[in-house]
Amino acid sequence: MSARPRLAAVARGVADAYWRRRGVTIGAGATISVFAHLRSDGRLSFGDRCTVGRYVILAPDGGSIVVGDDVSINAFCLVSGIGGVEIGKDTRVGASVSILSSNHVFDDPDRPIRMQGLTARGVSIGNDVWIGTRAVVLDSTRVGDGAVIAAGAVVTTDVEPLSIVGGVPARVIGRRGA
Repeated sequence: MSARPRLAAVARGVADAYWRRRGVTIGAGATISVFAHLRSDGRLSFGDRCTVGRYVILAPDGGSIVVGDDVSINAFCLVSGIGGVEIGKDTRVGASVSILSSNHVFDDPDRPIRMQGLTARGVSIGNDVWIGTRAVVLDSTRVGDGAVIAAGAVVTTDVEPLSIVGGVPARVIGRRGA
């Protein structure tokens, strides 16, 4: 083994120890990039063999982000856990995906949006889901097991198991196994 891979392994070990001391749960064999930004201001938990890429931002913001076993979250993703986010095992999250478990209230046009508060109902993503690059999954949505979310889709409603969804807003465009 050359010096560069050894150095990377040492850096990962130091980063993992740093996050564990701050209450982040990291499963066996998980790999979190030293360039990922994790916030420990809520519950943050990774299952076994998870991979978190470079420049990923995982921000519980007082809520929770729970990631199952064998999940990959690729570079430049944002996961906001104010309302709680659960990601099931074997799920693949493409680059630059946003998963947002809260939303602004904006009903009153006479008050600034920033003063109207938030809803925070949470996001649940099932097992064996594939979320394509630059997709957005919004608050109050449930994505069923085996679903596929196309690149660039904006998920605003629940996605049935084994459905393939795409578009803005996302709609069913196919079904796996059909």
